[in-house]
Amino acid sequence: MFRRVMLLGIFGASLAFAQSDDDVKADSIVYEKPTEWRVFSSGAPVTTFTLQKDVLWFATQESVFSTSMKKADEKKFPTLGKIAGTDVTCMVTDAAGKVWIGGKNGVAVRDGSQFTNYTTENGLPSNAVSSMAVTPDGKVWIGTDNGLVSIQGGSVSKYTTKEGLVSNKVQALMAGKKGEIWVGTNKGISIYDGSKWVLHDMKKGLSWNDVKALALDSRKGVVWAAVGEKDVNSYENGTWNTFMEIQPGILSIMVDTQSRIWFGSETGLLKFNGDEWITDPKQLGIPAAQVFKVHRDEGGNLWFAMESGVVRLANPYPF
Repeated sequence: MFRRVMLLGIFGASLAFAQSDDDVKADSIVYEKPTEWRVFSSGAPVTTFTLQKDVLWFATQESVFSTSMKKADEKKFPTLGKIAGTDVTCMVTDAAGKVWIGGKNGVAVRDGSQFTNYTTENGLPSNAVSSMAVTPDGKVWIGTDNGLVSIQGGSVSKYTTKEGLVSNKVQALMAGKKGEIWVGTNKGISIYDGSKWVLHDMKKGLSWNDVKALALDSRKGVVWAAVGEKDVNSYENGTWNTFMEIQPGILSIMVDTQSRIWFGSETGLLKFNGDEWITDPKQLGIPAAQVFKVHRDEGGNLWFAMESGVVRLANPYPF
């Protein structure tokens, strides 16, 4: 039987030992004050999660769960309306507070206490959903292995190679700084601003066309992409920069409030501070063997979905 234990810890010394290492850079997270961690144990690897005000929604291969971050109130959802709650790959919360859950069985939308489903029967080009994103105009974008859709007010718009998408196999989505949608595929990146498509691929500077994850540093206007087997690319001032052979199996990218770039991967956690790539758990403070999703919330807090649950690190740069 699934059981979750919520722990709240204050670890003033948990990362302090890193201060004595001669090779620790000044930007590594070293705290003058105790650091607040909160661990939501799952008993199984967490594939994805999303935040809905004071509720954490997360998924394992077995099921979807919701838990209050203020009181003991946990719910399990083995089914999501008419579809199974298994094999979930992605979650987002829209501007209205609805939770969108996507996976191999289609999409479920939690509005109040009810689920609404989207499958091939009512608009999806495929039930195999890989990624989702919300743009400032309120549209929810859904990437599948057979095309892209946007949904707003119940209206579904479909995009494939016929409309200008570089490939129908969508693998990553990201809302751009101007509200455009960035679509990472196995054949490059397509950017759609509502009227036209722009393509970025190896001919335009990517080191690989196979795009696995995307993230925006809104502070600096830089886009980060995990491409190929191990490469990381960044797009700045109209130019792609390549960082080769960085980390295999990158699944998710997060930018913190100080423009440090965090990468969740099949082999653990990685951080880039603009100068060096940090993988040592002693410097990162998170001894994770696998990190499936990383996320920064509006308060600057950092969230990590790992093999044993979801970890919340209070904003490490509060000043």
